Amino acid sequence: MLFKLSSACGAGALLSLLQALRHFLCALPLLLLFYYPGAVAGENFSPKDNQANRIVSGIISFTHWPGLTQAPQLCILSSAQHLSFPSGHQAVAAPFSVVWLHDASDVASTRCDALYFGDQSPQQQTALLSRLQGKALLAIAENNPECTIGAAFCLIFTGDHTAFSVNLDSLARSGVRVSPDVLLLSRKGSK
Repeated sequence: MLFKLSSACGAGALLSLLQALRHFLCALPLLLLFYYPGAVAGENFSPKDNQANRIVSGIISFTHWPGLTQAPQLCILSSAQHLSFPSGHQAVAAPFSVVWLHDASDVASTRCDALYFGDQSPQQQTALLSRLQGKALLAIAENNPECTIGAAFCLIFTGDHTAFSVNLDSLARSGVRVSPDVLLLSRKGSK
């Protein structure tokens, strides 16, 4: 009798646990949407590197676009691994909006004042930027450790530290002006 009673209690507990798990799994998309708005939309959004967010925000906030009358828009290619800005992001601390692009070809049809490259090679960065020549565009990359071609700013990830380099030739061709103070903070400028 005691065995039947303990089996019944065990089965009831197991059934309750399964029901709780089912409720959690049903609520998971809503939790993701609340905490990570881009995750449910298929965007590359997860809290990966707050240092990269701060560096990119700082660079953009000290950049001037000629003739721009609204907040700049940062376009992030979906292959980016180190940014976690949600789409539509705009805050006082980061006075720019964010759009995630699923393909590099979407850059031509989207208003991009700044462009963040993910896994695109420096050669791919150069090719895309040459197609957009004549437009004031700040380019930042996370896959360009040498920073000699391609993007104007290149993030460098070492262990738990994130720094950046500046490609002055690309920056000169970008059509934007960046505060000299930012240039002094780059890895090359701080040596």
